[in-house]
Amino acid sequence: MQFCYMEKLNFPKFDFLFKSKENKSYIFDPVRKKWLALTPEEWVRQHMLNHLMVNLGYPAARTRVESGLKYNELQ
Repeated sequence: MQFCYMEKLNFPKFDFLFKSKENKSYIFDPVRKKWLALTPEEWVRQHMLNHLMVNLGYPAARTRVESGLKYNELQ
């Protein structure tokens, strides 16, 4: 399934998992292991994650997405 309305990005081509449900498109996030709504922000995020893991060899187990940050006891 190809979602042609998403803009082509300057990343290598990746084989993403897509699904459609109730007229909404979803993309599978291999780090969080769940389906997420396919938005332009998620499209870029998934390209970056795949680039880090596939091309640069970063392990998915050592990758976090949208997690909090603590600095000197401040959230």
